[in-house]
Amino acid sequence: MFAGYAHAIEWKGGIMTAETGLKWVLRFIWVTTLFALFAAVMPQSWLAYWIDKGVPGTPTGILVTYLTRMLMIMYAFVGLECLIISTDIPRYLPLIWIVGVGSLALTLIGLIVLFSQVPPDQRNGMFWIIFVDFAEGLAQAVLIVVLLLRIRQHSLRASSSRVIGTSDAGYT
Repeated sequence: MFAGYAHAIEWKGGIMTAETGLKWVLRFIWVTTLFALFAAVMPQSWLAYWIDKGVPGTPTGILVTYLTRMLMIMYAFVGLECLIISTDIPRYLPLIWIVGVGSLALTLIGLIVLFSQVPPDQRNGMFWIIFVDFAEGLAQAVLIVVLLLRIRQHSLRASSSRVIGTSDAGYT
């Protein structure tokens, strides 16, 4: 139906290229990490309240506060990076590969460590919050890598068709 768009994903009334899909995944990551910026600058009393809700009895001294705020700032920074690289996919393709493959490796390692180091009887509310965070990161990383592979596949087809002297209009 969409001759010449071998890398396209069909959707209602049109097509979405892998590059467009990647752009929207990166922007979704940006939107979801915006909330971390709020957590990084919230008043200490609010931070202490939420930490106590997550893990009751955890002291919110300087180390816990520092680590929590730095983690939230890092999330916000990664989100900003995703927004910036979503504006010019071809230019930032090497960086996007690092983000995708790096996220894939880190989330897999994180999930393995989480399940291997936390005994089943200690898997409380905070354990599942961390699990969902890793699972979401893993899903996003897999989606990024799949879209990157589709972009690469299309680029290889396009370059081979130029070498052979044919157009890629015949690919479906």
